[in-house]
Amino acid sequence: QEYRRSRAAMQRLGADSDTLTSYQSLEADDLAVSKEVTEENKHGQGSDKLAWFWRINSATNSQKSEWMYEFYRVNWLKSKAWYDHWSEELKLVQHEMYWTVCWFQNQELMWRRRSGESIENGHKAYAEKQALMWAEFAAEGTRGFQGKWSTTS
Repeated sequence: QEYRRSRAAMQRLGADSDTLTSYQSLEADDLAVSKEVTEENKHGQGSDKLAWFWRINSATNSQKSEWMYEFYRVNWLKSKAWYDHWSEELKLVQHEMYWTVCWFQNQELMWRRRSGESIENGHKAYAEKQALMWAEFAAEGTRGFQGKWSTTS
């Protein structure tokens, strides 16, 4: 309320447009508590925007302000931490794609070996069916992950 009354007084006193642009209308959304503090792992928190009043200082004033320097430094570090986190997550997922296909291929080889060792026709047929199923899984994984995975282990 105080801010709104002060801004209205500035308008009545004839403040220029640059001043009124700097001191925008205060909306309820501007006063919302950042979910980064209250909900650490909230989905989509990387898209949280800094409210306009945190950026009110001009570039020269903010460079001189130790508090604003610290504020921007902390926000930069948080952004870097999120970038590093998701870069690592991407590497893990890419390796998991590769490992999954390798596991499917290993299962195929295991069932082919069992098929070769089978004496009875029913056991051999079942082992061949399993080998074909795992081969299809491996082929589908290879097609689906092509260009998205890491082949280094």
